[in-house]
Formats: sequence, C-alpha cells, structure tokens
Amino acid sequence: MGQGESTPLSLMTDHFPDVRARAHKLSLSVKKSKLTTFCSAEWPTLQVGWTPEGTFQPSIIQAVKEKIMAPDPWGHPDQVPYIVVWQDLVENPPNWLKPFVHRTSNPQVLVMELTSEETKKKESSKPVFQDASCPNLIDLETEARPPPYVPPLEPPGGGEGSGRAARGDHEGGPALGTRGRTRGDRSMQDPGDPELPSSTVQALPVRVGPANPGGERTYQYWPFSTSDLYNWKTQNPPFSEKPQGLIDLLDSILFTHNPTWDDCQQLLQVLFTTEERERILAEARKRVPGVDGRPTTQPHLVDEGFPLLRPNWDFEQAEGRERLRVYRQTLMAGLRAAARKPTNLAKVNLVRQEPTESPAAFLERLMEAFRQYTPINPQADESRAAVILAFVNQAAPDIRKKLQKIEGLGEQTIQDLLKVAEKVFNNRETAEEREERIRREERELAERIRKEDREYRTRENQKNQKELAKILFTGMRTGSGARELRGRQAGKKEKLERQTLKKDQCAYCKELGHWKNECSKRDSRKGMAQREKVPPENRALYMGEDSD
Repeated sequence: MGQGESTPLSLMTDHFPDVRARAHKLSLSVKKSKLTTFCSAEWPTLQVGWTPEGTFQPSIIQAVKEKIMAPDPWGHPDQVPYIVVWQDLVENPPNWLKPFVHRTSNPQVLVMELTSEETKKKESSKPVFQDASCPNLIDLETEARPPPYVPPLEPPGGGEGSGRAARGDHEGGPALGTRGRTRGDRSMQDPGDPELPSSTVQALPVRVGPANPGGERTYQYWPFSTSDLYNWKTQNPPFSEKPQGLIDLLDSILFTHNPTWDDCQQLLQVLFTTEERERILAEARKRVPGVDGRPTTQPHLVDEGFPLLRPNWDFEQAEGRERLRVYRQTLMAGLRAAARKPTNLAKVNLVRQEPTESPAAFLERLMEAFRQYTPINPQADESRAAVILAFVNQAAPDIRKKLQKIEGLGEQTIQDLLKVAEKVFNNRETAEEREERIRREERELAERIRKEDREYRTRENQKNQKELAKILFTGMRTGSGARELRGRQAGKKEKLERQTLKKDQCAYCKELGHWKNECSKRDSRKGMAQREKVPPENRALYMGEDSD
C-alpha cells in the first residue's frame, strides 16, 4: 500500500466535479482556480485561523464566512459562493468527504491510504512545487514539531553546545543559522514561560524557544516549503510588470519569517529573473549603511554588510541576528530602488480611472505609477500636491467635476478627496437604473417627436387652406373679368357687323333699295317719338284721330 498526503484543499480540487455539482444545487457558480486562490492566499489573511491547506473545522469556516459577508467596504462578495459551498459540503458531506470531516478539531493534513497506482497517478498530476514534509509557514494553526535532526536540550554543564540545542552536529548544516527561519520545539516549552502558553501551541513564523540553563534562548530552523515558494511565485505578477506585489510580499516575509542569508537567495532565485536579481543586488550594495548609518562606498564595508557569498552568520548569536537584520533591510531598499524605472511623467499621465474602477483602486494604480516612473515617494508630505493634482485631473469625469468644485483643494488631504470620490462613485446609478432612465428618455423623446409632428401637420393644413382660399378667390376674380372681356368683345363685333352695309341697304331698317335718309319707317317712328315727348294736355288732335 502506498502512502500519500491529502489536505482539505486538495480533496476539494480532486473532487471538483462534485463541488461544482453541489454549487449548482445551491444556484451558485464556482471555478477551480478561484477556489484554490481564495483558500490558499485570500482566506489565510483574514486572521481567523484559516490555513492555506484549508480546514474542515466548522468554527473557522463560519468565521471566514462572517468576514467575507461583512458589509462594504470590508466584505468580499466575489468569495461568498466559494465559502458557502465549502460550508455546505462540510455540513452535508458526500461519501468521499465523510471520513475526514469528523476527525481531529484541527485537520490540517489528512493522511490517506492509497494504492500504488493511485499514488503514481496523483504524483504525476502534481505541479513541480509540492508540499514539503515540514508544515507550511503561512499556517498559523498547525502544531509545530521539530524535524528529526534537532536533538533535545543538553543537561547543564554540557559545555559550549548547551546553549544551542537546535543546532546539528554537522558544520554547515541548516541549524547553523544560515538556512532559514527558527522555531521553538513544543517539547522545549517552559510551563512558566509567559511567551509560550501551555494550552495552545501555534506554528508561528518565528518561535523563540525557552531559555537554556545558561540563560540564552534557543532557536529552531524550518526551511521554506516548496508549496510556499510555488504559491508566492504563481499568485503574484512578475516584478517587471507590477513590482509592488512582490515588494509587499518580500517585506512581509522578511519581517515575519526572519529568513537567513540562504533563504533570501532562495527567494531571489525563485521569484525573480536573472536580470532582476542582478539589478536588485547592485542597487542594494549601493545602500549598505556605513558606520554613521548613511550609505557607504567603502568596498570592505559593502562586502561585510551585504556579502555576495555565504557569510558565517550564526542566527543564534546576537551579532549574527543583527547582521541578518541589516542585510534584510538593505535587500528591501535595493528591491524598492530596482523597481523604479527611468523618470517618465508621461507614463503617470496615462493612468486614467476606468468607468467601473473604484477611486481607491485608481489611487493605488496612480501611486504605483509614481513609484515606478518617478523618484517621488507618493506617501511623503512633500509629494502630496503632485499626487492630489494627478488624482483630480485623471479621475473619471463625474468625479473630477465634483473634486474641482471643492474650495481650498490644495489644503485637502488625499484621504479627504478619496472620501468625496467614493461618495460620488457610490451614488452612481446602477445598471438597472441606467436602463430605466434610457427607456424613460426614449419614451419622452418619442412623445416629443409625435407632438412636434402633430403641430407641424396642423401648421401645414392651415397653410394649405389659406393657399387654397387664395387660389379660389383669384379664380373667381379671373372668371368675372373674362366675362366682361367677352362682353366687350361681343359689343365690338356687333358694332363691326352694324357698320358693314351693302350699297343699297338702309342703315336704319336694314332693307335694300333705299338708304337711311330715304327710309319711311324712320320718319314715322320719329313722329311718334316726338308726340310722346309732348305732354298730354298740350297734345292736339291730328287729323283722323278720335278724341276721348
């Protein structure tokens, strides 16, 4: 039977189809890569006892869930589905999980019996960096046991080695203090030591052991595990792209783990490229403090304070610890100096706030650009004006408009401006509100267009009616004028016809054979007309007329 080690996280990833199916039952969606990232990198930072390997302890799971589901800005809504599915699997475990959820209260490493074929299959699917035999240094809950090569404390009078219980017998061995962090042994705990309570034993990054009979503290060494190195390598962007991520990581590791010279070289070898390592070491050697605390250029002091070859520094001696402390500080100074690129303010001006980017994230990108492309320290007081100016001018339009209205802008701190920007950002309309506003504006626009169309048609109808009336009036006038013209033309024609007479035709009676002056009818009619003109009382009877 082969032996293989499995952790809660590896169990989840190995059975991820079942995890995804459980998530679907809960109407959730999860991804394997994100589950691994949250479990190994995000949840351990919540400081509730979660380890990078994961845990099945209900109290720790509930504590992580409460942290994640906290209200803004402390919560992490994107991580909620993963912790909910994890908790549901622990509370209602499937068959492959039942043997592990009811074990010890702190099941950090679960040992499983595997057949040789299963062991070979799992080993072939593992990445290059596998979990080492030593506990994970990020794990703050794992009970720490010393490695096999650490001997117990020697009795009093053991001579020179009595104060170095954690050192091996071989020269150059890891316990010599040149290969890693140190950690106390549980078996070496002093019940009366206030620093080491007997009720709880935690694998802190650095553990100082109890004092030996000579009054000196003892130290224990744990090397970096390959899983630590692998996680740090894969979960951080390259130094050439986003150096601040690795700067923060190294700063935390050097502070909490107290690595030795060899550990620092291992970190540089794994996390940086050859060119980056050479630049970091060159910048660090320029900043080695001299006797007066200022950077020195004396070669022997530089080689002594920041050696390129393994020094003989004993971690258990005060002098060795002090030299390692100075070495780590100098290394961090060189790391920050190597992250700076040639001054290029144009790169800083290119940092613009995205439409959906929070002001805090934008400010962080802006300050990172200042660190990379300028010699300015964005957190220094003398740089406050430059950072505020860039933050205001390169913010989103609505936030920039609000910030520019603040009175005494130059007197404000960047945190005050950030609060105003966050308020504007949080008061933005949601996607649903924006869609509703767009629909409302479209309806108002359509109604306005219809109204304008009705008014236009009304005006056009009135105009057409006026034009039609004008045409009709003009036509009527034109008709009467035509009739008058035709009458005049007819009169002229008749006149022309009256004047056209024959040679022997009378112009009065139109008879042939005589002319007008010879017409008898004209004389008779003339006499009658004359008699009609005479008043009745003056009329005389003509011959042949009878009186009344």
